Amino acid sequence: MTWFTASNPPPEPHLPSGWRTMEFDELDSTNAALKRIAEQGGEVAEGLLVWAKSQTGGRGRAGRSWQSPPGNVYASVLIKAPEATRRAPEIGFVAALAVRDAILELPRHNTAPPVVAFKWPNDILIEGKKVCGMLPELATDPDGRQWIVLGIGINLIPVDVPGALYPVGSLADSHVDTKPAHVLTMLGRSLSAWLDTWRIDGFGAIREAWRAYGPPSGAPLSVRLPEGTVSGTFAGLDDDGALLLETPNGRRKLVVGDVMFGET
Repeated sequence: MTWFTASNPPPEPHLPSGWRTMEFDELDSTNAALKRIAEQGGEVAEGLLVWAKSQTGGRGRAGRSWQSPPGNVYASVLIKAPEATRRAPEIGFVAALAVRDAILELPRHNTAPPVVAFKWPNDILIEGKKVCGMLPELATDPDGRQWIVLGIGINLIPVDVPGALYPVGSLADSHVDTKPAHVLTMLGRSLSAWLDTWRIDGFGAIREAWRAYGPPSGAPLSVRLPEGTVSGTFAGLDDDGALLLETPNGRRKLVVGDVMFGET
């Protein structure tokens, strides 16, 4: 396998064996494009990766817009869904670990590695700022096979996001100097390895690995829910990855919501 460095970056993503890539100058959304390919009967297999230099309709969780100027990573990869599709959201935790590993492999300007942390359920933080978001969605092909379309957006350079719910950062803020193709090379390798761990050792191993970079037990959190905001302290993750929040009225299990650190 060829090893790429900062002075020798790959012109295109160098993906694991059996993976393949489709590159576009512009798409509405890489998730939407990959879902169309799968659902309309395109030639699909695990590891099909769609990436674009920019997006006109990038989406985050809850239908929010994802700012997508050129220079950052906008990619979606097709992954075989588990037989029990209720387990599909586990892929967000798998992907978080893969993104962290990929970031730490990237070239830096004589600086210490960035401190990468996780914000439940699908965000990556550096120095308290969001640098990566992920959006897993289910798709069904004409043969009835279930797939996870895993969208990943990583800010390599600063992005202006008016009205952002959370501070936005970039890898450049941590003196990481790289290009989208190089990031996808590192990400493909790390995601392939963590997918193996997930399938062989189960979600328990993934959950425990994620906890090492998530909030510490007892950390104050506020979670914005459709019906309002609930505050409490982090009490871990349930067996299915749901957030456990200790509140004055008892422990709550949350499967959706926007986490904010500290109480409001």
